[in-house]
Amino acid sequence: MDKTNYIKELEEKVNEKTKELQHTITKLKSYTRALDENSIVSISDTKGKIKYVNDKFCEVTGFTKEELIGKPHSIIKHEDMSKEVFKDMWKTISNKKVWHGQIKNKKKDGTPYIVQSAIIPILNSEGEIEEYIATRYEITELYEKNKEISKLARTDYLTGLGNRFKLNETIKSIQKASIALIDINDFHEINDFYGDKVGDEVIIQFAKLLEKQLDSTYDIFHLQGDEFVILNTQVSQNDFKIMMKTLNKFFTSKPIIDGEKQFYISTTISLSFETANLLVSTAHLAHTYAKENGILYNIYSYETSPEKDYANNFNWLSKIKKAIKDDKIKVFFQPIVDTNTQEVFKYEALVRLIDEEGKIISPYFFLDISKKANYYNQIAKIVIKQSIEAVKILNTPISINVTIEDITNKKTKEFLFEELENCPYCDKITFELVESESIENFEEVNQVIQHIKSFGCSLAIDDFGTGYSNFEYLLKLNADIIKIDGSMIKDIDTNQDNYDIVKTIVSFAKIKNLQVVAEFVSSESIYEKMKQLEIDYCQGYYFGAAEPLM
Repeated sequence: MDKTNYIKELEEKVNEKTKELQHTITKLKSYTRALDENSIVSISDTKGKIKYVNDKFCEVTGFTKEELIGKPHSIIKHEDMSKEVFKDMWKTISNKKVWHGQIKNKKKDGTPYIVQSAIIPILNSEGEIEEYIATRYEITELYEKNKEISKLARTDYLTGLGNRFKLNETIKSIQKASIALIDINDFHEINDFYGDKVGDEVIIQFAKLLEKQLDSTYDIFHLQGDEFVILNTQVSQNDFKIMMKTLNKFFTSKPIIDGEKQFYISTTISLSFETANLLVSTAHLAHTYAKENGILYNIYSYETSPEKDYANNFNWLSKIKKAIKDDKIKVFFQPIVDTNTQEVFKYEALVRLIDEEGKIISPYFFLDISKKANYYNQIAKIVIKQSIEAVKILNTPISINVTIEDITNKKTKEFLFEELENCPYCDKITFELVESESIENFEEVNQVIQHIKSFGCSLAIDDFGTGYSNFEYLLKLNADIIKIDGSMIKDIDTNQDNYDIVKTIVSFAKIKNLQVVAEFVSSESIYEKMKQLEIDYCQGYYFGAAEPLM
């Protein structure tokens, strides 16, 4: 190749490489521009002194380039930042690794801002650190929103107090504390009568009173409904007890005011001094005991805790399971007699459990436990089946107790309908509705009751006189029989008030053409009162206990 051609070819190669280099430089400028537009960029030497900052850095911080070049990065360091963060950062980048993290800085005027940072060591040809490039994105707004969301997640929207999540979080961070669980007695009545809006306002005013009565020594949390927790980490146990007793007394004398309405309330307070991880659960156990026993102030102890009954409950659960398996759930029958003739008019079916020793166990000991353990519906089916079987075999009238739970449970309801369809003597069956509280799902209950009555069965309202809704039941459910609650019968021979109440009920029943049954007739003197009041039928130990008929 001659010299001329060689030079020409070399020039072409140089031009080609020059174009490639220019293209690369153009791309790098574009990358740099994109980085500058969106990122806060700085370059510092190995000591941390600033060598370069971009316009975005100056825009965000308020400093000029002249004010920054040659200065250490600490010029923008916020005093809230932990030294440990920077120790970790220098350790990472000194080992030629990239460090990522959030940093709180401050502007020239002192305003704080938050950045998400990446600091990259730049190495020379020998592999040694020559400088550091830091790129940052301001995330102050995002950080504040996250903070707000975090706060909302820990704050009760109604009262502004810490919620259950905040309480649990706080307890985890402390070693020793005590708490008090407080709620408003019979608060549901305010909600039921005045509605949720008024109920919410009562909760708000109650929270304000709590805050007013308790200084910053205590932390107050709103868990749910009318349930609050007071957390103590500072005062002695004795002082805490005194304060909580004082608080309980205060609420009995101070009305809660909502517009023109005044609500005089009482509260139940339960305390726990257990270890931090058991505080909330034991306070609830103490509260359960207090509610069940009508105590307004209680301190957790194992002796007065439902825990003591758990082992006993477990034993009963074993008995229930075995009794169902071995066909030892039995129906006994107590006579209901004509008041005038004392002849047996019909029988009430009452469930009993026969244990391994042949002992007859009252439902008082096992029915509630069976409900908690989901065995109740099995027992209900057994009672229904045996009772209807007795009607078929003995051709005698039988009363069967049913609850709202029974007739709204799909499987139990279907089982009941099937049994009635196969019974030729449905006109001899009375169902006693033993639920004495308000019926929330009335339409469903009424539909089931009317379907039961379509077979020819009768309906009795049990425990009549104890619930505010009984008269409403009678009218809406088209009942046939009133069964007066035994609590008003058992001392009617000595209690004039009960006598007068029962007399009024009997008068009402006669107007509505309803039959009346009196329970708990246990003596001659009570029986005489039943005759005076012209009650149709009587039931009780005076006439006979519950016994098997088959």
